[in-house]
Amino acid sequence: MARSKWTLMLVPHDNERVRSVQLSSSAVRVVLSSVLFLAVLSGTFSVGFFIKQNQYMRAQRLQHENVLLAAEVTQMRGRMTHLSASLDSLASKDEKYRVIAGLTPLDADVQRVGIGGPGTATPQSNPVYPLDQATGEKLFAANYDLATLTRRAKLLRTSMDEAIHALKKNTQRLEAIPSIAPADGPLSSLFSRARRNPVLHITRPHKGIDIAAPIGEPILAPAKGVVTFAGMRSGGYGRMVEIDHGFGYVTRFAHCSRILVHKGQTVERGEVIAEVGESGLATGPHLHYEVEVNGKQVDPLNFIIADVIPD
Repeated sequence: MARSKWTLMLVPHDNERVRSVQLSSSAVRVVLSSVLFLAVLSGTFSVGFFIKQNQYMRAQRLQHENVLLAAEVTQMRGRMTHLSASLDSLASKDEKYRVIAGLTPLDADVQRVGIGGPGTATPQSNPVYPLDQATGEKLFAANYDLATLTRRAKLLRTSMDEAIHALKKNTQRLEAIPSIAPADGPLSSLFSRARRNPVLHITRPHKGIDIAAPIGEPILAPAKGVVTFAGMRSGGYGRMVEIDHGFGYVTRFAHCSRILVHKGQTVERGEVIAEVGESGLATGPHLHYEVEVNGKQVDPLNFIIADVIPD
């Protein structure tokens, strides 16, 4: 059986004769296979070229981004240097505040706020590291320093809050201490565990001090507090004012001629609360002044500034 053949006719556009070429089926297959192979090869090279070009452009973009990232990291490190200096200044102030507040300074090891142990990040764990080791190490160091500064700032905030709270408490305690003389005049009688009463002529404790002053002399609150009693009191006190200053401090002012405050009223140090008189058991006008600390009678002179009461 004769092999099939293919006839390829070439028809020109001018008046030249038509040419024909006879090809066997095997030749056609060879030609078509060659054309298909060349097309596939050309397509493969084209795809590879575009992939290479895309990878090159991506690498260029990443390199540019790494340069920008490195610059930002450098700027961030500069800002962190200033922040570290500010924290050093705050740490110095915090130490002074703690001393003033009566607190012990933070231990040097505590101030280091170090970290470590299993699970701690490393430069290799940074996603930038495989692409650019130098930038990855810089970024890791910056993140580590920033985390350290953050922990240090939190520690200082906690420490300063503690110091401020202690200072406020100390300030409130100082406001509660009866540190000024309640009246202007010489001492006529001192605090005593056993004193002969000039009216009753018996020996018994004198729970306060007596300040001689004319009737109507202002009586001042020796510290900030709340009036818990204002009126006539038995036991020889006469007209009396009692103030609770907090922190266990209570003061009493007896033999008043006139009371100028009322129960529940808040008074400030130096505020006029009454006037000197001779009500109750008294041989003459004077102020009987008592100080009680945590329920125990104490000598008021232990709290009064010495130069306030004239000799």
